[in-house]
Amino acid sequence: MPSDTYRARVNALAVITSAAFFGANLFIGLSMGVYWLSLSPADFVAQFFPQFSNFLYTIMPLFLLMPVGLILSARLDWDSALARRNWVIALWFYLAVSLITIFFHMPLNVRLAAAIGSPVGDALDFYKSIALVGNVTEENAGTIRATWLLGHIPRVLITLATPVYVLRAMGARSA
Repeated sequence: MPSDTYRARVNALAVITSAAFFGANLFIGLSMGVYWLSLSPADFVAQFFPQFSNFLYTIMPLFLLMPVGLILSARLDWDSALARRNWVIALWFYLAVSLITIFFHMPLNVRLAAAIGSPVGDALDFYKSIALVGNVTEENAGTIRATWLLGHIPRVLITLATPVYVLRAMGARSA
């Protein structure tokens, strides 16, 4: 039987990483989104990937640690049907945001990286092959910016729901 200290730690990992991941996504969507919309499409293309690269140092550890907290917490509460249901929903949300990232945002990010000559654009050819758009040009840069930002809305909503279900799971176990 795991100790209460262990449970508290993995639950804290689940709630802190999921809430921080939501906050990071909200910041990117609102603060950076408003900023990117204030730029000309060409300036957006020039600035996006270097800024995105900086976000990655903050958001990637959260993204990688979140399933650790979710899975370990779910494992501890597997015998409680209501808690298990909430943990599983939180895990499905993590999977959904992962799929949106892998199949929607990463291909756009790689296209934007290639547009400024970043070696990332060449190194990640797989993402270019599944991108919804072709090469970024001056003519389509505004549309790509709007597509990226509109596609970010579900990420923000899903990442908001994740810590809600984490807290619900923790409450269900206590009840």
